[in-house]
Amino acid sequence: MRSYQEAFSPYWHPVAFSHELKERPLAARLLETELVVWRTGSGVAATQRYCAHRGADLCGGQLTEEGLRCGFHGWTYGRDGRCVRVPSQPGVPIPARAALTSFRAVERYGLVWVCLAPEPAAPLPEWPELEDGSVATVPLPRLDWNTSAGRMIEIVLDVAHLSWVHEGTFGNPQQQEVPPYEVERSAAGVRAQISYPALSPAIGGMPPKVDRTTLSYEVFFPFAARLSFKPTIFYAHTVYAIASPWSEEKMQCFYFASYHPRLRNHFPDMFVKSELAILEQDRLIAEAQRPRAHPLDFSSEVHVRADRLPLEYRRGLIAIRTGHPVDAPTPD
Repeated sequence: MRSYQEAFSPYWHPVAFSHELKERPLAARLLETELVVWRTGSGVAATQRYCAHRGADLCGGQLTEEGLRCGFHGWTYGRDGRCVRVPSQPGVPIPARAALTSFRAVERYGLVWVCLAPEPAAPLPEWPELEDGSVATVPLPRLDWNTSAGRMIEIVLDVAHLSWVHEGTFGNPQQQEVPPYEVERSAAGVRAQISYPALSPAIGGMPPKVDRTTLSYEVFFPFAARLSFKPTIFYAHTVYAIASPWSEEKMQCFYFASYHPRLRNHFPDMFVKSELAILEQDRLIAEAQRPRAHPLDFSSEVHVRADRLPLEYRRGLIAIRTGHPVDAPTPD
């Protein structure tokens, strides 16, 4: 069994929203690794957070044309982590060890992504609708939860909890049975689709309405999920949850949604308020689960067919942890 960090370091994980990264370097954390990320003339850069000279926090440094300059002694580092300037000894060759560990970093979908391994094990999720202008997008405040990234994604995929946990938001308490559904498995992730009679909350004294909604789930391993809602009496919209592991028991989630551009003037505020209420219901459940770390087997919990989608997802993560191909076999 590979360690958590070893297993998931070769994947891309978001560490910041693009709008957070401005004219100053930004602190980030990924898989118990402390990072500093900053903008360069050719993109974004990510390195170890502390200066190779005397361990100063580079998040307090400044960006220059040469690179990231430490605020303690002015040592300056390029995007590749190599020191390019030592002001106290301008005429002396810079020591070869004067370098920071650097990591791959890219910017896409309004997020800064980092891969801690030399070569990524998989590409970024393919979400073309977020780049072709066909939809509008709104980010939610970043979610910091005391649970594992895997646990967080499992609750997003959990079909059976909708009527119980989300009462008062969109859950329908009268719909307790989960009809059989199919799960499509691949090396990249899992997919499924269900029909759910969502219940809108009562507004202005009007009784809640049942809106039969098609829910389409798609996961890109290890921790990125897209959930599309297609109601019958309202516009379709899609939510995106990318859980970024700080450690095996804590994660931050970058969560946002796309929606029809016609709703641009009204939908963002309404959506954020509604979705934060739904996510708070999920957080209370997820943070109370034990263990917080994502289980490495199925023996400690009892499962039924209604759990098929999160089970297929878990099988994929177990395969990654054990170093086996992600073939996602059908559960027993």
